[in-house]
Amino acid sequence: MTGSHIFGPVMSRRLGRSLGIDLLPFKTCSYNCVYCECGATTQLTMKRAEFYPTEEVIA
Repeated sequence: MTGSHIFGPVMSRRLGRSLGIDLLPFKTCSYNCVYCECGATTQLTMKRAEFYPTEEVIA
């Protein structure tokens, strides 16, 4: 799935326009905020892990 980790361009006050790299699966978070703009957390975790292989993200 090449390119599935890239999003944007997004506006950045510091960098102007930039591309984002998403290294976490959708709604994987250490918080379950009531007012989260992304919706309810579906995978609540505090465990450090490699969610995607490094080679896949670089590709």
